[in-house]
Amino acid sequence: MEIEMEIDNRLPTGEWNGFYLERHQEKRGWMHLYLSFANGQIQGEGTDYVGPWVASGNYDLDSGICQWVKKYIGKHHVIYAGQVTENGIQGHWEISFIRGPFHIWPKGLSQLTELYLNTELTEPAPSILLQPVTEMPFS
Repeated sequence: MEIEMEIDNRLPTGEWNGFYLERHQEKRGWMHLYLSFANGQIQGEGTDYVGPWVASGNYDLDSGICQWVKKYIGKHHVIYAGQVTENGIQGHWEISFIRGPFHIWPKGLSQLTELYLNTELTEPAPSILLQPVTEMPFS
C-alpha cells in the first residue's frame, strides 16, 4: 500500500503543541509532539512532564474523529479521542476511570500557544476554545 500523506490542512504532518488537564495538577500538562497523518493513520512521538512517548491511532475526515493511544516508554498508556477543528484536535484522554480534556494544534498556529501561555490557569477547566464534543467511544 502506498503511503499518501494527508492533504487536509487541518492535519499537517510535523510539529504540534498542546496540553492536557488533570484534576490533581494545578497547571496544564504541556506536550510537544511530532505527528504524521497518512492513509487514515496517526503515528507520532513526543514528550511531556511524565516522559517520552510514542503514539499510534487513526482518524476519519468525514466524521472528524481522531483516536490514538499514547504509550509512555516503560510506563502506562493513555487513550485519546478527539474532534478535528480549525484550531487543532480537541477532546478527552482516558486512563482506566480517570479522564480529562486535551487540546493540541499544529506548531503553525502559534497564536494558540501564545494565548495559553499568557493565560494563568488557576484550576483545571476546559480549554476556552473547546467546542462541545459529543461523547466518543474509546476503542
